Amino acid sequence: MTSIKEYIADLIFVIKAPEDGIDLAVGEASRLSRSWFRLSMLLNVVATPWLLRRGGYRRELLAYAHSFVTSGTDPDIAFMAILNKLNNVLSNKLQWVNASLTAVIVLSIMTGVLAFMVILGAPPIVGLINLLYIPLIHYYQVELVKYDYIKPIIGGSAGLSIGLVVSLLLLRLPGLMTAAVSIITFGIGFAALYMPQFLKFAKDYVGMYSRVSKSFGELLLVHDPKPPTPRTLVERELVQLWDYAYSRGSRDVVERVNMVVDSFMNFIRQVVRSGFVYGPFIAVSYALMVVLVAMLLALHAPALASSAVSSASGISSAASIISGLANTNALFTMLIVLGASTSIIVGKAMHSIGLGVSMIPLFLAPIIALMGWV
Repeated sequence: MTSIKEYIADLIFVIKAPEDGIDLAVGEASRLSRSWFRLSMLLNVVATPWLLRRGGYRRELLAYAHSFVTSGTDPDIAFMAILNKLNNVLSNKLQWVNASLTAVIVLSIMTGVLAFMVILGAPPIVGLINLLYIPLIHYYQVELVKYDYIKPIIGGSAGLSIGLVVSLLLLRLPGLMTAAVSIITFGIGFAALYMPQFLKFAKDYVGMYSRVSKSFGELLLVHDPKPPTPRTLVERELVQLWDYAYSRGSRDVVERVNMVVDSFMNFIRQVVRSGFVYGPFIAVSYALMVVLVAMLLALHAPALASSAVSSASGISSAASIISGLANTNALFTMLIVLGASTSIIVGKAMHSIGLGVSMIPLFLAPIIALMGWV
């Protein structure tokens, strides 16, 4: 996950390089970003940024800006060229975000198919493979908020304990039903203390774009502009760009800052939108598995319960064959594992792991219904 400070450092470099020079711009950016700090150290031992072999897109951005600034290009032209390079970088990152989420959708479908191979003797915990896709999602996400996970974990643990006590001592449920109920109560306890934080972020995020646009726009329109309200992590970090524009006072500088901030806010908007658009599709494979298991139970529930292999000479129903290869416990265990893991990666793709854990009760509720039906 990329820290918001890393992107703010990029914006600072783009704004300051044409006007203040490469060295000062790199120095300012390195105060916020480890990547820029490493580049500043390497820049001390090479004659030109083009000789740098490491640094990713920031090396290219630095070398590109160095070419314009050192050649004496007009600051306005240099700024537009560097900003265009930054926009290309952000567009490329957005494409990778979409590609990674698409890959996770495909991989989750493959995992669902593998999980259903429990009917052929595969272990029911195959669905845990879904959790291996979390780093792929995490790598391309942008850190927009920092949550306190300690309290939700405590709440989830309390919910888990209550679920175990109620299931085992009061209701005396079977082992598999007890496990499902306990996981659901863990999710409920976790969500009780996590969702207020998420809802607060969502409320602040919805109005973030208008607040930022208004605040930076006032630098051009009013005599007494107000800085961004630090209600979100993004606004808190953008305050330094507002302060820089306000301190310089030049209309050219203010316009440049507004252009850079607008590009960055559009990037943030599209990244968040991609998560909420692609994320729910990850759950498609799990939904299909629930429907398929329900169909098997409806077609041949007695055989599934007994796991008896039919020895009759004329077996015409596919359900009869499948019923001899798996039992209800294995199928339900597969669904519980697959449902919990799918919920986590769906939440992670949409926003965070905490959101995924909070949605576990929604994913496991159909399994409880199937268990009660059988």
